[in-house]
Amino acid sequence: MLTFYLKKVIGMLLMPIPLTISGIILGLLLIKRFPRIGHGLIISSLVLLTLTSWHPIADRLLTPFENDYPMFDINHPVDVVIVLGGCHSSNDNMPEASQLCSSSVYRLLEGLRVLKHNPNALLFVSGYEGSDQRTHAEVSKEVAIALGVDSKRIVTFPQARDTQEEAQQMKPFLQTKSFALVTEASHLKRAVNFFEQAGLNPLPAPAVQLASDSSDWRVNASAQYKSERAFYEALGQLWQWLRS
Repeated sequence: MLTFYLKKVIGMLLMPIPLTISGIILGLLLIKRFPRIGHGLIISSLVLLTLTSWHPIADRLLTPFENDYPMFDINHPVDVVIVLGGCHSSNDNMPEASQLCSSSVYRLLEGLRVLKHNPNALLFVSGYEGSDQRTHAEVSKEVAIALGVDSKRIVTFPQARDTQEEAQQMKPFLQTKSFALVTEASHLKRAVNFFEQAGLNPLPAPAVQLASDSSDWRVNASAQYKSERAFYEALGQLWQWLRS
């Protein structure tokens, strides 16, 4: 439990915006006693924020994490479609789908696309509640049902907190099954590794690719999000390598 939350906190602090804020604060604290170091930290932090918020840089950072697998071959039969957990925010006054964050919507839609071509397949959805009162698996199931999936075809894994736990909890149900593994393109390589480490043979199904081959030249929050995804996956792959 402690390792899980420590990993989350360290990961959050090493994202571009927290790094920028930390660098500026440290620079301000040092500027009187060590003016050159203080000024250097502030300038470096502002440069980091600017570059990671600029689309050409953000796309270059993210592209290496998104080019591992092609779009899933819809003609490949599967017994199970796995949609990995993401993020959500419960709100009884909003439609089910709007309670999922955008990346989770992309994951679920790709999962349903594959499921549609496999009428006998099951849909696995996962994810714990986090800071919400409802689990991500529960919300995902409700959205899938609202989009026409029979509830009897859906299996939930509401206790899984991350991809490694998803692989371990789903393993007993997948030993002899062919299954599509759905998540963002940037997250897919790490997800595949976790399922392979569990002795399984996933069929990768990238749900969304954010990096572009023809970047625009704007500096904005969407570019910062791409950079954050690149930082997050780089740290995730490093942690996975250290653990293995």
